[in-house]
Amino acid sequence: MSNSFEAMGLLPSLCAHAAQAGMATPTPIQEQAIPAVLEGKDVLAIAPTGTGKTAAYALPLLHHLMSVRRAHDVLIMVPTRELVLQVAGVFRTCLGLDPKNTRHKSGTPGIITLYGGGDREQQAASLNHNGPRVLIATPGRLLDFVHLGELDPATCTRVVLDEGDRLFAPEFFEESATLIESLPEERQTLLFSATLPKALTPLLQKLLHKPVEIRVEKAPEKRGPIRQGVFFIEPTQRFDFLKAFFNRDRTSRTIIFTKTKADADQLANSLRRIRMAAAPLHGDLTQAQRNATVASFTAGRTPILVATDIAARGLDVPDVRTVINLEPPEQPDIYLHRIGRTGRGGKSGTALTLCSMTDRKKIRQIEVGAEVKLRILTEEQALPTLLDDKKAKSRK
Repeated sequence: MSNSFEAMGLLPSLCAHAAQAGMATPTPIQEQAIPAVLEGKDVLAIAPTGTGKTAAYALPLLHHLMSVRRAHDVLIMVPTRELVLQVAGVFRTCLGLDPKNTRHKSGTPGIITLYGGGDREQQAASLNHNGPRVLIATPGRLLDFVHLGELDPATCTRVVLDEGDRLFAPEFFEESATLIESLPEERQTLLFSATLPKALTPLLQKLLHKPVEIRVEKAPEKRGPIRQGVFFIEPTQRFDFLKAFFNRDRTSRTIIFTKTKADADQLANSLRRIRMAAAPLHGDLTQAQRNATVASFTAGRTPILVATDIAARGLDVPDVRTVINLEPPEQPDIYLHRIGRTGRGGKSGTALTLCSMTDRKKIRQIEVGAEVKLRILTEEQALPTLLDDKKAKSRK
């Protein structure tokens, strides 16, 4: 493996900008992915956040765009607008630009962001960039431009599916699949993902042609025991249970996962009406709102976070005591990602799933798919024991 970006054959300007950004030497995923991308091979890379995976495809793709006359467009698909902006920032950094400055620099590829919630007219105007383009987009907004004839996917001969496990989750599957079908058959496809659900295997066989497979593990984090349980309760009774739950423990950090953004808003509002410090976290909030919400949760000012899966992806907050699934998630890997928000730093945590009797089959699917065991709890067992713990300590 090469121990420098220069040895990989990247353009000197890209190497210099990488060094200026603190990327002195390639990370393990960059060592493996960059040569494969430069050679035009398909790539399947499984790597967690924080391993340098964005630069692993940004650097070689920029090298191609800056080295080939009349290069075709590069398309980066990601599931959320926050990731659009994050990935765009890495591309700009690799070009020696301010990561937050959206102005194009003459002589460099255009970094174009397309996502819902942004100024559509401004995004449409950015597509008129004269020269090679890096299109970084969410599936919904990208499909919008394609359907209206403002963007031709046939110009994208290099495609990155970042957070591939989320792009092909149920909420995005139809949009992502439609877009993939509209891309040219002769293309280079790079798929990066934190996990690789078994259900995706048949799809990957169609998407990727003899891919270079890369797996990178982060150094294992010290994990504490997580008490996992299920409490069977009908949806009409869930709020009364949560009211009792937080009457026992108003201060410990708790994340409640909901299926939809509307559910997150409604539950957070209902908890606030009974004077519980709760806040929603989902994709319809602005970045500033989300940053403020996470900061308040981290500081303990708002100990109850009501979140959707996509909004909480990558959320790393210490001392989360409890994760509550308002209903069982559809996929075992989503369940594991959710409960991974607790039990960090060697501390114990609790993962509680509320489930109606009609959904009880989903519990078995989670147990088999995630290789876990959820203990069936009574209401008293499902409620927090913080007050009891404090009493026990006061007797000592």
